This record gives sequence, structure tokens and C-alpha cells, in this order.
Amino acid sequence: MKNAPKISVVLPIYKVEKYLLRCLMSIQRQTFKDYEVLIINDGSPDRSPEIAGRFCRSDKRFRVYNKENGGLSDARNYGIERACGEYITFIDSDDHIHKDFLKTLYEACVKYNADMACCKFMYSYFGTGMKLPRPSFLKGGTMPHEQAMNYLVSDYKLQSYAWNKLYKTKLFKDNGIRYPDMFFEDIATSSRVLYYANKLAVCDRYLYFYEKRFGSIMGTMNMEKISDYWRSVLSQRNYFQCLGEYERYKPAVEKFAKKAHGINIYSIVRQHILHFDFRKMRYNLDTNDDIYHYIISDEYIASEGLPEIPYKFIQPGHSKNNTNS
Repeated sequence: MKNAPKISVVLPIYKVEKYLLRCLMSIQRQTFKDYEVLIINDGSPDRSPEIAGRFCRSDKRFRVYNKENGGLSDARNYGIERACGEYITFIDSDDHIHKDFLKTLYEACVKYNADMACCKFMYSYFGTGMKLPRPSFLKGGTMPHEQAMNYLVSDYKLQSYAWNKLYKTKLFKDNGIRYPDMFFEDIATSSRVLYYANKLAVCDRYLYFYEKRFGSIMGTMNMEKISDYWRSVLSQRNYFQCLGEYERYKPAVEKFAKKAHGINIYSIVRQHILHFDFRKMRYNLDTNDDIYHYIISDEYIASEGLPEIPYKFIQPGHSKNNTNS
């Protein structure tokens, strides 16, 4: 496409009026200038669309797209469909980025002829000015495809976050990859994107600032989110098995499943304590075990599309007939 930008930045917005201007300004201040910003208003009921619209009038690289509320995945997918850049990146609108975020990731992709690049990130605490680096053992340079895949699938050293990475747009468009409508959608998606990438470039700088605030997904793990966490693990196994590649990534999938099993034990016990309801805690812990063994079983049969978990958790405080899955 003539005059297409090098990079498309997809920025979903929903109830972020407190953080949005900071995010937009951090993008505008980029030292790399050849980009477009697709602001996807996901039916936000607050002043976020007004803030975004006013900002766009001062910089034509920024455009607002209004759509009915469909969730984060739907907003990202909406942006993917409309992205014109050779590369694409996703930024969460309560976060912000270093002025060299786009430049560094783009130059790494070009230097190493890589379809993907990632950087390190810091936790940011709004209103305090405090930023704390998220510990990382990654070294700058390139990571062999097989190593990157095993790290990402097992959630070891390399995580599935959508937002601290730059991708060749064709990875999504040519392979029909989109984010599913679920919690932990990035876990269900990032390994698929990396599978089709030639290699991963690693930038040894902290360039993304992730806003730590109350109400994060991991901080409010109810039974629906616990189920979707498992579903994201299963989706990786299912996808590789459909490709005939499961044996190749089986150790990484099993390693992540073991980690998810332990995290979910903690989350289940915590939920029952918070609700002062222990009637079904044993049931939920047993269900957690059943799902773990289901995912790593040699008898598992892959299905087309996003797989379902054939077990249901019971949210504390609800009857057995009123479940979240």
C-alpha cells in the first residue's frame, strides 16, 4: 500500500480516562516517527473517547474507531483487520511506553531480519512516579526459534504478553491468527504467532511500563478466570496437536500445565477464604487436578478451533447449579 506506515499501533480503550492521556503522549513522543495509531473505542462509557478524539485532532497519525463493546480481544482483532503497517504492536491504554520503544524494536527486527522482537518491562504505579523492573534473564540479540518457542510455551524466561512485542503484521493476517474471547487470551495466541515467525529478536532494555493497579486479572482470580487460565494452556496443546507438532512441544506444555496447577490451587483456596465458604473447596481442588491430568493425558483428542474444558468449577457462595466455567 502506497504511503503505508512502517508500524501500526493498536490501542484499545475502555474506561481508562485516568490513564489515557499519559499513554497517548508517550506514543506521540516516540523517536521513531513512521507509525499510525489505531485507537479502538470499545464502547467506553467514560470520557476516554472524548480524550482520544481531542488528541487525534492535533496529530493525524492517530485515528479513533468506534465500535460496540466486545472486550479486549475483539478490540485488538478490530485493529488487526485495519492495520496498514508492515509491523504491528499492541499497547494497553492504561500503560505507557519509553520514547525509544518503537525505534528499538523496529531496528532489532531489521538488524536481525526477525519477524518478532520483544523488550523488557517495568511495573508502573500511577501517581507515585515509582517504576520497578520486572526481573528478566533474557539477553539482548536473537533467540533461536526452537528455544524461543520452548521458553514461551512453558512460560519460562519468555512470557506471552501481547504488549511488549513488535510483530510482522503478516504473522496475524497470513495465518488467520486472532485473539479469542476469553481471559488470558494472549497465552492462547502468542505461541501461535511465534510458531510462524522466523526468529525472535530480544532488546535488552526496559521500554514498556505496565500499570500495576487493583483489579488486575491475576489479582481477582474467580472461578471463570481460573477455568480460562486452564483453557489457555489447553489451547496450546490442542493447537500443536492439530499441527502434528505436539511431541515437539510436549515437555514445554507439561511444564506450563504443572505451573498452572500450582497457581490455581492457591487461587482456589484464596477464593474460598475470601467468600468464607469452604463447602465446595475440596470439589474445586479435585476439579483442578482433573483438568491438569486431562490436559497432559496421552489420550487427549484434539478438536478444531478453541477447545473447551470438560469440567466446571463452582464459585464460592453459589449453589452447584450456578457455576462459572
